[in-house]
Amino acid sequence: MHRPLRVASRVAALAVVLPAVLAASAPAQDVAPTTTAPASPETPPAQVGSTARPAATPPTPGGRYFAGPMYRWTIGGSWLIRRDQGGVGVKSAWQRQVDTLGWSPVAVPNVWNAGDNSNASQVGGVVWYRRELQLPTIPKGRRGGLFVLRFERVSVGATVWVDGVRVRGHRGAYEPFQAVIPKDKAKDGRVDVVIRTDNRRTVADFPPGSTQKDGTAGGGWWNDGGIPREVGLHYADQVDLSNVQVTPDLPCKGCAGVVRFRATATNYSSTRRRLALVGRVAGREVALGNVSLPPSPSLGRTKSTEVRGVVKVPKPHVWSPKDPHLYEASVEGRLLDEGKRQGDRVMRYRVRTGIRSIKVKEGRLQLNFENVNLRGSGVHEMDIPNGSALTNEGQDQLLQQVRDLGGLVVRGHYPFHPRMLEEADRMGLLVWNEIPVYQVRQSQLARPTVEADALNLLRTTIAVNAHHPSVFTWSIGNELTTNPGPPIVKYVKDARKIVDETDPTRPMAYARQSGVKYGCVGAYGPVDLLGLNDYFGWYGAPTDPLADPAALGPFLDELRKCNPNEAIMITETGAEATREGPADEAGTYAFQAAYAAHHFAVYRAHPWLSGAVWWGLREFRVRPNWAGGNPTPTPPWHGKGLLGRDLSKKPAWQVLHDEFSGLDQLAPAPAGPVTIPPSPPGRFAPSESSDGDPSDGVASPGA
Repeated sequence: MHRPLRVASRVAALAVVLPAVLAASAPAQDVAPTTTAPASPETPPAQVGSTARPAATPPTPGGRYFAGPMYRWTIGGSWLIRRDQGGVGVKSAWQRQVDTLGWSPVAVPNVWNAGDNSNASQVGGVVWYRRELQLPTIPKGRRGGLFVLRFERVSVGATVWVDGVRVRGHRGAYEPFQAVIPKDKAKDGRVDVVIRTDNRRTVADFPPGSTQKDGTAGGGWWNDGGIPREVGLHYADQVDLSNVQVTPDLPCKGCAGVVRFRATATNYSSTRRRLALVGRVAGREVALGNVSLPPSPSLGRTKSTEVRGVVKVPKPHVWSPKDPHLYEASVEGRLLDEGKRQGDRVMRYRVRTGIRSIKVKEGRLQLNFENVNLRGSGVHEMDIPNGSALTNEGQDQLLQQVRDLGGLVVRGHYPFHPRMLEEADRMGLLVWNEIPVYQVRQSQLARPTVEADALNLLRTTIAVNAHHPSVFTWSIGNELTTNPGPPIVKYVKDARKIVDETDPTRPMAYARQSGVKYGCVGAYGPVDLLGLNDYFGWYGAPTDPLADPAALGPFLDELRKCNPNEAIMITETGAEATREGPADEAGTYAFQAAYAAHHFAVYRAHPWLSGAVWWGLREFRVRPNWAGGNPTPTPPWHGKGLLGRDLSKKPAWQVLHDEFSGLDQLAPAPAGPVTIPPSPPGRFAPSESSDGDPSDGVASPGA
């Protein structure tokens, strides 16, 4: 993604946390040029709250996005927050606290350190959330089931209690997880849900924690903490569907469309349940099988089984960016031999999907059997007032800005919010879906537990997001070492096995840095779609080819020779721009505009490229000491954005808007001579001057 994380191992447990309460120095705050800085929640004084138990309030019916089970709610409303500055919460039994002394009100989704640019904010801390929940009333004939909490995202570690009983632990900032509310706790219809969050990252997390040479916390983007995405609730009528994967495909021109179903049925009840499972799409259905699930003696020993099936859709209405047609698909289960409830539908999971073909053929990415020449931008799911807890309006604005630029591709460094992907489906955008295995050290990937975590994250994102026609690739990582050793070679091969088993309809991708000095690297053979992060003429020491913009074209030619079978895209390029000035001075708007014009002309001169992405669309927070190669940096802000913090358009916006609008991105790139405008002079930052790798194999540089 960005410039190297100059990683030195840190001990997260010793980190200073909760910067807003440190009296020694006031934290820097995010302030857009024309806006007021958002308030960061203060640590509540001891007298905040009440000695009375708070009133329980119900959730809101429905989900924030379409996909999901029936009987679903969103738990907004009256949450409470409490910071655990001294790490005393568990010992002091905050998970069993009845009154609200020490707690203050907050809305969830919430990023507790949004707007706080201090080093301690980037390091992270422990923050607790609490919600007195009035459970929905279930019709008499359907009682006896269980309520299930769903957390779309908690950063990074989470522990969940219900009425003081621990029901779930989870670590991982970018994947959803669930927690079952014990039946005995739900008897009176009221439960106290408590979540302890801890966003102090370790070197084994994705992305990893790190410490810079100056002692400040590292990171490729800001370490938002808390519960950045909503908490949901659904009712499992004794049995439930989980890991529902719906995968669309178009095997050939003129063929029937294919929709593959894969789902797990789980029995939460104490009696055997027999079910008939069916998948449906476009008015057609497939019997997924009759299953018999033994009783589950406890929540920790639930009984599950997986079913699969395929529906063929003759003469499908094919999804494309120009015509993003969507079908509704569902998996449902009905009871067999259950007396009065025989035939009752006890579970249903629905999605919207689109039938299209995505593949790599003869070294080119194809959409619906046509070579493509895509353009787009990279984004982070965040804004100034909310951090990564974007509102619906914030999500819509971000995607519309991608569209306004003229691009068809949006790339992130982690799976986007489900609603954002649904909007991309509807708008006809294409999404480079990536798991945040970003600049992970080889010594960490060599650990079986770390590699297993990365592979499980890949499995999860495929299962959760396979139904989205906008998702055109599964990217397994970004900017690992450019000289891969055995741990990375093994990881790529193991990831290949997972993609082949779970979704062979999409190409597997990986985004690499240039690694000029290593020449042809053979480790990427299992990859279908190879991304190149191109910063020729921005980073690199004076003697480094990366510093010479004229070296870009020859490097692309050599890359093609090395990887003749893989499709190749430019997954990043960019230059910082934070001030007015001449085009031969790095950091100016004019330099950025000239850089953009030159690089994208070079891409057009290589028509075998399948696309190119600018990094990034908007300025965003990176880390407290971020410079990004800019001689006049504005830390922590990443200045390569085409839009400033006030969302004003830099001159490079218009350059790329004209470039993108002048291309048919869904057709092969035209061959022929290309006039390439001159590049601004190459430049380098003495403290960020290497395109090599430290001995432990962390890639450098990046954006």
